[in-house]
Amino acid sequence: MFNKAIILLICIASLAAAANLQTYTFKTVGDLDIKLDVSIPPTSAPATGYPVFFTIHGGGLIEGRKSAAINYKEHSHALARGWIVISIDYRLMPGAFLDDILEDVQDAYNWVHTELPKISPVNLDMITVMGRSAGGGLAVVSGYKLSPRPKVVIGFYSGMSNWTESWLYNPNTPVDPALVAAANKLSVPVVAEYTRSSNSDPKVVLSYVAQKAGKAGWLAVTHDPNVPSEQVMAKLRDFSTTENVDKNYPPTYLAHGTADTLVPYSQSVQLGNSLKAKNIPYVLDIIPGSGHDFDDHPELWDQHVLPAFDFAAKHMQSSKTERSFFEKLFQA
Repeated sequence: MFNKAIILLICIASLAAAANLQTYTFKTVGDLDIKLDVSIPPTSAPATGYPVFFTIHGGGLIEGRKSAAINYKEHSHALARGWIVISIDYRLMPGAFLDDILEDVQDAYNWVHTELPKISPVNLDMITVMGRSAGGGLAVVSGYKLSPRPKVVIGFYSGMSNWTESWLYNPNTPVDPALVAAANKLSVPVVAEYTRSSNSDPKVVLSYVAQKAGKAGWLAVTHDPNVPSEQVMAKLRDFSTTENVDKNYPPTYLAHGTADTLVPYSQSVQLGNSLKAKNIPYVLDIIPGSGHDFDDHPELWDQHVLPAFDFAAKHMQSSKTERSFFEKLFQA
C-alpha cells in the first residue's frame, strides 16, 4: 500500500514531467551563447502571475550545468507549488573571474525581468534565488549584488560566503608559478555547461591545488601573480556576503551539514551571524553529521529542505502585501 510520501513523490514527478521546459540564450560572449532553462508549471497562472524560483547550479565555480537542476527535487517541488523555475548557466573559472560570473547572473536576472513576461504571466515581485554549494554562494551574493534585489534567498551548504578566510585566500604566501601556468593554460576557451571527466581532470586538479595552497581566491580574481594582495583581498571582501549584509538584505534560509568536507559549515554560521546583526529574517539550519549534497537524501529532504520553500512562500507573499499596503497609502 502506498504511503503519503510515495504518493506525493509520484505527484511531484508527474507535474515535473508535464512542465513546459524551454531553453533560451540570454547573452552571447564572443562565440559563446550562455543559456537558461525556463520551466513553466502545468497549472494555470494565478491572477498575479507565477512566482519565480531562480536557481544557480553548483560545481565549485569550475564545473556544472543548468540542466542538472532538473534532477533536483527542489526543481520539481517548485513546479508543484506553481512557481516558474529558471535555471541558468554562467561562465566558469578559470576562464572567468568573479566579476564575469556575477555579470552573467545579473544578465540572466535582467532577462527574467525583461523577456520572461513576454513568455508567461509572471510576478516579478515574488522572486526567490536558490543555490547549492558554489551556486549557494552566488545566491547569497545576489542578496546585495543583484538589482532589483530578490525577495528571498535560499543557500544550501553555500560556498564562499566569506572569501577572506585563509583556506580560500592566504595573502602571506607567494603564488606558485606552476599554478599561474596552469591557470593561464586553462583560461581559454571560456566554457559553460562543463562537466569534469574525472578527478584527474586538469580543472579539478587546478581547483584542488589552488584551494590547498590558499589561492582559490586569487584564482577567482586574477591570474597575475604581481597583483598586490591588498587588491585581491579588497575584491574578495566585495564578494563576501558576510561583510556586505545591510538592512535591505532579503530574508534568507541557510542549511548546512556539520560533516561537510567541501565547504565548512562555519561559512553559513558566519553569514547567519551577519544576518542576525542586521535584524534580517533568517533561518540557519545546521544539520549534525550531514555532509555536502545532503538534499540528495530523501530522508533529510522533508526535514531540512521543505521548510525553505515554506519560508520563501511566506516572505515572498509578505513583501508583496507590504508593498501593496504602502502603494495604497501613497495613492490615498
